Amino acid sequence: MLLTLCVTAMAQTHEGDIVITGEHGVIETGYADSGSPVYGRRVFDTTFGKLPNWTNDPGFDSVVGAFAPAAALGFDIQGPVLVWDGAAFEDVAESQILITKGPLFATTPLDGGLPGFVFGQASTTGKFHHHMGYELLDPASDGVYLLELTLWEETGAIEESAPFFLIFGQNAEPDELADAVAWVEDTLVGTPCRADLDGDGSLSIFDFLAFQNLFDAEDLAADFDGDGALTIFDFLSFQNEFDAGC
Repeated sequence: MLLTLCVTAMAQTHEGDIVITGEHGVIETGYADSGSPVYGRRVFDTTFGKLPNWTNDPGFDSVVGAFAPAAALGFDIQGPVLVWDGAAFEDVAESQILITKGPLFATTPLDGGLPGFVFGQASTTGKFHHHMGYELLDPASDGVYLLELTLWEETGAIEESAPFFLIFGQNAEPDELADAVAWVEDTLVGTPCRADLDGDGSLSIFDFLAFQNLFDAEDLAADFDGDGALTIFDFLSFQNEFDAGC
């Protein structure tokens, strides 16, 4: 019965959406791989054009039980929209992006960060699935644009997500979009530190406790040797990565 529920829940995650969860005490972002959530991805690309200069992709989706029932999630904008110059995202774009959900809206700042708003609630089963609208404002020139966001839960019961990045193509060539994605992954995200399980940016006894909790809960996030099972070898693999540092 439990297996059936898990398979059904995974099948409901939408390919192309940002798959999120709060099951480990912090909001994590990822993607759907044939219906199964894979967490750790922080860079996502899309294109404007469902309407002129507008898209509502990617949305935010989760499996059943990823959040407390009726948990309300919101976002913050971490900085102005940047534009791709062919080699890097270094310049602030002339265009801003208007983010909307129903009557609520926020326009990206020209400098610094900006609070967003609550844009959706989880269902009674703990599943979250909502889309916001993104509109590239005038002059809406062709190119590739970068938006940096974080997600938070209204009560503070779980920690805010790490910054993640939305890359929007406006009549951009696929190769140009791919180059921009690769640059963000290499330059702004880098290689994640798997042993930093509590996500605080450093390695401490709390990472050992987080590993122990995952292992005791039979969560495959503790499968550090990647063999699909939880054994003493996962403890050894975690120890090795911890000792190697981040």
